[in-house]
Amino acid sequence: MKLCVLGGTGARSAFLTKSLAVNAAAIGVDEIVLMDTDRRRLKTYGEIARMIAARIDPDIRLSVTADAAEALTNADYIITTIRAGGDAGRVFDERACLARGVLGQETTGAGGFAMALRSLPVLLGYCALAKRVSRPGHLIFNFTNPSGIITQALRSLGYGNVYGICDAPGGFIRQLEEILNVQDGELAIDCFGLNHFSFFRNATVRGRDVQRELLDNPATFTRSEMRLFTPEQVRFNDGCMLNEYLYFYYSRALALERMQSAPHTRGETIERINRALEEKLDALALPEELERAFSLYMEAYAERENAYFSVESGQRRGKIWNPPTLEEFLSAPDEGGYAAVALRFIRASRGGEPCRMVLSVPNEGAIAGLRDDDVVEITCRVDREGAHPVRIGEIGEFQLAQIQRIKSFERGAIRAILERDAAEAARALYLHPLVNDLRIAEDLASVFFRQYADYLNDNMG
Repeated sequence: MKLCVLGGTGARSAFLTKSLAVNAAAIGVDEIVLMDTDRRRLKTYGEIARMIAARIDPDIRLSVTADAAEALTNADYIITTIRAGGDAGRVFDERACLARGVLGQETTGAGGFAMALRSLPVLLGYCALAKRVSRPGHLIFNFTNPSGIITQALRSLGYGNVYGICDAPGGFIRQLEEILNVQDGELAIDCFGLNHFSFFRNATVRGRDVQRELLDNPATFTRSEMRLFTPEQVRFNDGCMLNEYLYFYYSRALALERMQSAPHTRGETIERINRALEEKLDALALPEELERAFSLYMEAYAERENAYFSVESGQRRGKIWNPPTLEEFLSAPDEGGYAAVALRFIRASRGGEPCRMVLSVPNEGAIAGLRDDDVVEITCRVDREGAHPVRIGEIGEFQLAQIQRIKSFERGAIRAILERDAAEAARALYLHPLVNDLRIAEDLASVFFRQYADYLNDNMG
């Protein structure tokens, strides 16, 4: 079987490739194609990926290409992780937002809308192409941000084979397992809400309730992403733990102040790190200097990872990520990430042991107060019949009101992009709590539609 990754030679390509190579044989995948439109990355990151795959499993055919039709032809599984507009688009969005006094974070609010404006038309083209050339019954796992909007849009347009995936919930759950000192997979917890706007409750280990134990443990607020929140904010949410991105909503003014006063935005920092790395890699001879290339790659990844959320929150993660050598990387257990979410789904759906995982899927009555076709981020049971969201039922009015408002924004943003309607975009942006000003919303809608007109014109007919 064939697995294709659209946008496959990005900053996480080494981890992606390792996870795919380690698990491919177990799920019957013998061909992997990494597709990217950036030929410079295909040459450098792609070569690193090829050599990693060869070291792990020489029997796997891994190739890289800039040809989407070649990559998608006869594909059984597709992972989308594109960044339309590259780092430059992210930098523009952040600065445009900050200049108007609103957060420019790329997966929420105005920054998230701008990224959707670039990404959705491109993905629509890829999905239409896949429908023509990929195998019947192929599955698409969308990791392209803003994942909630993209998955909602594709599902609404009839692509019922699309599942939204995100590595944030799984990473948070592993942090909690470390705090509890239990094995991977022993902590069962219900996640519900929207992508980058979700809540966690009903934590149990082998049937024992550990939600209160976690909330009473100071380590939860220092060694997990709950470091961004206070016990009072947990009480506001009926004792639920919180997705890290809720920080932007609950501490909006503080995050905005820190981002406006910082010498560089997150996007500018990432752009600097990536450009410096690519220049160094260009100077190397591959495959002869693989170990040196890998070392540079991991040093840059560590710099990005260890600075995650640091500008916005004013603090660094409690656990520092140290770059491994090539041999350490190859011999260490697979840490998963978003590829592991897709692979676990594939394994369970092909008759393997059913499992629980967090996905973005249609609500189908799982969360009271939301429409059945509202795409939600929720714990699902995955088996050979597909993904089944756990029943959450009634949730607190405080949480429901927040979720409904963000979902209204998402649906309005999708209409605006599909209809090329700046007025509808302004209405959607006004609804978003991180904008909440009609004049600013109108201004940003105009700016983004003007800046990204080519994406709409080139990809949507």
